Amino acid sequence: MTGTTKWIGEFDLLRGFAILGIVVIHSFSYYNTIDPSDLIVPIASYITHLADFGVPVFFFVSAYVLTLRYFNEMDLKNFYRKRLSVIVLPYLAFSALYIVYNFMTIFEYSASRAAWDVVLFNATGIFWFIAVLLQLYLLFPLLTRWQRSSERRGRGWEMLAVSTFAYIVWYLFLLEPTAAAIGSIAQPVPDFGEIVASRIFIGYLPFFALGMWAQRSPSWESKVTKLGSMVLLPVALLLAGVLTLLGSGPWWALVVLPFTVVMLGQLYRLSRWVMARRSVADRAFRTMGTYAYGIYLAHMLVIAVVVNSLWAVGIFADQAVFYILLLVGTVALSIAALFVLNLLPFGTMLTGVRTKGGLRKRSPELREARQRQ
Repeated sequence: MTGTTKWIGEFDLLRGFAILGIVVIHSFSYYNTIDPSDLIVPIASYITHLADFGVPVFFFVSAYVLTLRYFNEMDLKNFYRKRLSVIVLPYLAFSALYIVYNFMTIFEYSASRAAWDVVLFNATGIFWFIAVLLQLYLLFPLLTRWQRSSERRGRGWEMLAVSTFAYIVWYLFLLEPTAAAIGSIAQPVPDFGEIVASRIFIGYLPFFALGMWAQRSPSWESKVTKLGSMVLLPVALLLAGVLTLLGSGPWWALVVLPFTVVMLGQLYRLSRWVMARRSVADRAFRTMGTYAYGIYLAHMLVIAVVVNSLWAVGIFADQAVFYILLLVGTVALSIAALFVLNLLPFGTMLTGVRTKGGLRKRSPELREARQRQ
């Protein structure tokens, strides 16, 4: 099996859809603060779970792009230097901002807790994603070796199958005992075992493995086209309803797997539709895709700013307009703040934002592939 070397433009928009989904989840979660009998509650709850594809799609796209660029040739020292600099420096910069915010808003927040929050990727709860992404980056050379070996044996699907099996076993049987075991050994901060266990890569590996398999598989294009069929849209909507009923937990995690696979097809089809029209939507989602990592880092702070601004003018979570303004305001202000930061010396090192122009300069193969489209 040989992988395609052609860059797929739809992936630029997939990043945009992924970060939008993540911001939707955190923006719409304010339904938890209002009367459960309010009609907004079930609607907002369903929308948040309809966006549960966000982080899995990020892992998928990251793996696809890394496989496209590094699968056949890899200078390990250069690979790790680039990957860690893009992830770690922005993480530390934004962790410092969140820690300052925590000192201002959390009673008895201490320097010791702040230090542990940096180590545990917990200055804000969403930083678990960065901990997992770093593990997958560190493992990527080993995963490519495994994939090459599997392909030579005609079993290119092997890593995806094994990682899916491990994912199911992890959530059904191992996650809670692992958390309890870690917590029994040490408890430097509250919920230490749960925090550490939730950041172990096994719980997210299938989405990364899917991205690697997709880039290497000649059948990917036909499969994702079938998954994008309108016939499967009701399936995606139904699975989102199941996720809403489950809320969280091991069975929720298991349903996220098929839901993400179906949503990938639907989002891929939507990406093609948006790209074909070269409209404002195309530019908007490409911009969100470009700034995706920076938006991820910044958006929880921006949400706090926007929420307080809405409260100040009398707009609260029991009003539908609250969620619309919060979502749009968070995305717009996050991009604006990152754009300004990027103008500063070493700004891109702190925001993690890399323009596509910079990417094309570093990768002639990608530039030529895009020009052929």
